[in-house]
Amino acid sequence: MRRPQRWATVVSGHLYACVLLLAPAATAQSAPEPGPPAPEAAQAGDAQPPVTKDDPRRGWRHEFSPAWHMATFWSKEDSHYTFHSFALGYLMSVNQSGPFLHLSWVIPLQARQDGRVHSVSSVYQNGGGIDLLLGWQWRKTLTQELEFEGGPGGHMNALNLGGQPGLTNFNAIQLGLGGMTILRFRPGWRPGKVGWTVGAVGALAFDLWDPLRSNDLRYGVVLRLGVVLGVDLP
Repeated sequence: MRRPQRWATVVSGHLYACVLLLAPAATAQSAPEPGPPAPEAAQAGDAQPPVTKDDPRRGWRHEFSPAWHMATFWSKEDSHYTFHSFALGYLMSVNQSGPFLHLSWVIPLQARQDGRVHSVSSVYQNGGGIDLLLGWQWRKTLTQELEFEGGPGGHMNALNLGGQPGLTNFNAIQLGLGGMTILRFRPGWRPGKVGWTVGAVGALAFDLWDPLRSNDLRYGVVLRLGVVLGVDLP
């Protein structure tokens, strides 16, 4: 009758020893210390930093832009016209977010009508036009010297082509919506605190109304691609 008591004594001894071994390890563990409080900037979210007077996106951009200009449009009478032109443009924008203006004098060089290709000088005389894109832009600095600008706006493409003797004139004012993008290289060297820029510009517009042609315009597309040379003013 004493043997079961010895087994009970041995088992209880082992349990007691395990408790003694585990107790120091349990007491050695402490609650993790609280981390440093989150900075106020992180708590505020991903808000953009405020614009300062040293922000490279500030200021005026005045630029000269030679470009290739293509205007193609379809009439409600199923006629298709395309004019390839050389454009000389003045480009202006202001601040990291603000208005922009693209105003170009267009010199048509080639005319196409329903698949027939003509030199403009052989069909028209005293030809010219104006391309206007006016809207709102945003600027973004990609690197310290590289800047991207883009935005939408209202568009107008006006053509006035006087026909050669015996040929009719061609006049149009096409209105619609468009957008532009500019990629600028702005070197850090600023003589007299006046910066200078070189880059490329692209603009695309869709026109849906022509008041001069009794709204005969079905739709038109205008594409302008060129380079920019300009100055930066504070």
